[in-house]
Amino acid sequence: MQRINIVVQTLDKRDGYGRFNTHIIRQLSLLGLQVHPGLLEELDYPSWIQRMQGRDFGNLTLTIAPGEYVRGIPGRQWVLSMTEDTKIPRDWVENINNHAERLIVPCEQNFEAFEKCGVIVPIHVVHGGTCPQEFPLLPVVCHDRAYTVVCLADRGVRKGIETSLGAFFQAFPSERDVRLLIKARPDFIGAEMRGAFINQPRLSWWLDDVDSMADVYAQADVFLYPAYGDGWGMPPREAAMMGLPVIATAWSGTKVGLEHWGIPLTEYAMSQSMLPQGGRWAKPDVRHVAEKLRWCYENRDAARAIGLAGAKWLRENQTWAHTAKNLMTLFEEYAGWQTSPQNN
Repeated sequence: MQRINIVVQTLDKRDGYGRFNTHIIRQLSLLGLQVHPGLLEELDYPSWIQRMQGRDFGNLTLTIAPGEYVRGIPGRQWVLSMTEDTKIPRDWVENINNHAERLIVPCEQNFEAFEKCGVIVPIHVVHGGTCPQEFPLLPVVCHDRAYTVVCLADRGVRKGIETSLGAFFQAFPSERDVRLLIKARPDFIGAEMRGAFINQPRLSWWLDDVDSMADVYAQADVFLYPAYGDGWGMPPREAAMMGLPVIATAWSGTKVGLEHWGIPLTEYAMSQSMLPQGGRWAKPDVRHVAEKLRWCYENRDAARAIGLAGAKWLRENQTWAHTAKNLMTLFEEYAGWQTSPQNN
């Protein structure tokens, strides 16, 4: 049985990296690998404690984290990392070049960004996934509630909250049978924006943490995700996995397969990002977003059909099981592994 160390920054289910990491660890284990997971902070433990935990640096280590956390270890290390715009911080590049044999990224745009910014180790693209069990198809229910658009407002402006608000009011200037539900965390950047719209009866704010985002998507008739940049983009795929029509930006991580699982936003402008490294990202045109929203509202059966087709395509092409199998192919080809583990 092949063995691998997987070292991660977080396993917090409220964090994108945390959920990404958890799914990869689980799926590689299901493929028959003997996985020894651990947090980056545990690399500071005495070596004898790490041995007691089962970590053996004679085995390959896969570190999954932003590049700033990559560090030297006493063994072979591959890194899986990602970015949301077109630039990679200098320290990320140096850490990866100095300490990693190979870099894995979740989308083609990330490949270009890391390469252009100076990463010289071999780079591979392995797409992320989503979980059919966590995000089952929603039943068709006849109800009298307002047509509900759900969007996100975390991560500052990156999830496109300003674009979502502008497009909503442009698409529905006076309709009373439609509302916008905005999911954010209690401490999200943009609370002042909520204050500016506090007297808008068609806007609802959901600021509590949830055990599963499936509970949020279950409130939607359409999921709006005009994000400016994503390494992979789990939220829109999760919503699509449940059979919802999803409107998402056709750039960076969300572009991968979007024509099969969602409604692409193809009209956007590359603008200066607000991330510290100062790259560029894609800001969708508000009018274009409003047109897609209005189409879903006026063509509900056709929009639902797109959602169901997207859910089917994701189950067949972009689950975490697909991700794990693609990682295994890389390990076998480049890590010197001789045989494939047996599936459980």
